[in-house]
Amino acid sequence: MAVYTPQTRYHPEIALTNLSDLTCGAHIMYITSNEEKYITNAASFIKTGLLLEQIVVLVDQKKIWPLIIKKLEEHGLFNEQIDRIHFIDSEEVYYRNGELYLGSILEATNGSINSDYFFNKDITIRYWGKIPTLLKQEEIMDKLLQYEDEVDKYIRTYQNYTVCAYNGTELSASNYIDLAKHHPYVMTDTEFTLSNGYEKEILSPPLVRNGKYEETIANLQLAQTYYSRLVEDMLDAVFITSNNIIMYANKAAVKLLDTEDLVGKSAYEIMEPDFLEKFLEKKELIWQEEIVTPYEMELITPNGKVVEVELLAYPFLFEDLSSTIIIIARDISVRKENQQLQIKNEKLGIAGQLAASIAHEIRNPLTAIKGFLKLAYQGAMKLKDIYPILDIEINRIETIASELMFLGKPAKSEIKEINIGKILLDVYTLMQSQANLDNVVINLDAYDNDLHALCNVDQMKQVFINLVKNAIEAMENGGTINMEAKLDGKWIVVTINDNGKGIPDDIKNKLGEPFYTTKEKGTGLGLVICYNIIAEHKGQIDFISEDGVGTTFTIRLPLANK
Repeated sequence: MAVYTPQTRYHPEIALTNLSDLTCGAHIMYITSNEEKYITNAASFIKTGLLLEQIVVLVDQKKIWPLIIKKLEEHGLFNEQIDRIHFIDSEEVYYRNGELYLGSILEATNGSINSDYFFNKDITIRYWGKIPTLLKQEEIMDKLLQYEDEVDKYIRTYQNYTVCAYNGTELSASNYIDLAKHHPYVMTDTEFTLSNGYEKEILSPPLVRNGKYEETIANLQLAQTYYSRLVEDMLDAVFITSNNIIMYANKAAVKLLDTEDLVGKSAYEIMEPDFLEKFLEKKELIWQEEIVTPYEMELITPNGKVVEVELLAYPFLFEDLSSTIIIIARDISVRKENQQLQIKNEKLGIAGQLAASIAHEIRNPLTAIKGFLKLAYQGAMKLKDIYPILDIEINRIETIASELMFLGKPAKSEIKEINIGKILLDVYTLMQSQANLDNVVINLDAYDNDLHALCNVDQMKQVFINLVKNAIEAMENGGTINMEAKLDGKWIVVTINDNGKGIPDDIKNKLGEPFYTTKEKGTGLGLVICYNIIAEHKGQIDFISEDGVGTTFTIRLPLANK
């Protein structure tokens, strides 16, 4: 496999000490994953600036400062030189008051550096900043890209040198691609190169301009070999496609799909048909240069085995081919097994919590049975008169016991067509006991007989029980729960509404996150399991809530094809 790069790579220590070769400044994105090498590279950058008597600004966590100072001392710098460094705590610059903008640097250096120096082309500033990414928040990523664009415009105008360092373990492939668009140079702990995603003209020449052509070609070939081996030996499956034809598959891809006959096939041949539409939607987003997050897919081996994977795809340069996409697939079968185990454990946990209320509910009919039998034994009533009452009470006990049994059973993978309204009725019956103890009334509206969906009955019951149980717990002084199932086009819509205390605005976005809970003895897995189950059934789940008024959960499931 051949991987093409826009420029031969150089070692950062060499490149960072040759920045003076650049006539228009340098805006460098540094992706680091090794603290020791990060300290070494930062020291090289700072040392050169101090020796050239440039203004040097270091923005990082305070705990990093002594490590860089120690490295500078090892490089032979004196205290008088090191004292010229303007140290700034990164927390005072980045995301101050939730914001991120170029002016925050001027504010943080106010008093130590004359602000006019930043806008004087005769004065050179070297700026090294380690940026806390927080990229799991979409709004943070938007602010970060806007900030990097501001920095890049500033550097192109005033010709200073800036390194924007990021923790490589926090960057996704899509984050990297977006950030590379705003940096003409990209650096790792061991390499320095031109950015292949930079959208503007690079005004200055490469850092090392006098290297021999043959040496450049040799370095490029070495880099190609290194990255080829890296991709080939990755644990995740890697496919490279051109116009939807697989042009390359690494060892992990061959192992995942149990075949060596992949190159030359259409990528669509290895995808489960039901998931093909999702892939095409994501592919369209890729060419529109939008951020595409990992998503779940099912691939098919030549012998028909279905493999569940998590997929990530993005544009890639490969052997001068057009419309090239690299697809990285991670086997998530073990993760799925763990999710099923979580579901089982959650069921058992709910069974334990319901034990007291169910015991109370069973005791009521048992008391009635015992009383009527005693009356019959004493001759106060005839057995034939009390038989209908006994039959009703015994059936009530049997219903409760039957519904409780499914909680302790292993989750079945059986998918069958069933009326969702019937599942709601079963849950309604099961949860009555706990509702009565908590002074809660559960209402179930009449439902149509046409609400048939393909689903795992036990898992769907699990979802409804979790939501009803949460609703009961949200009404500390009692209240009402309304359950409804209706048809909406090709969807079955189930709503579970309560008039409890509602969900505060500051935690709404956290619901559904693993291990996040507001309950003293909660696990934080209940809603996670609900979301996962509904997603596996190709449905949707969302909610609306008003603090102090109540919450409504809405579940949409595809109607079974007739």
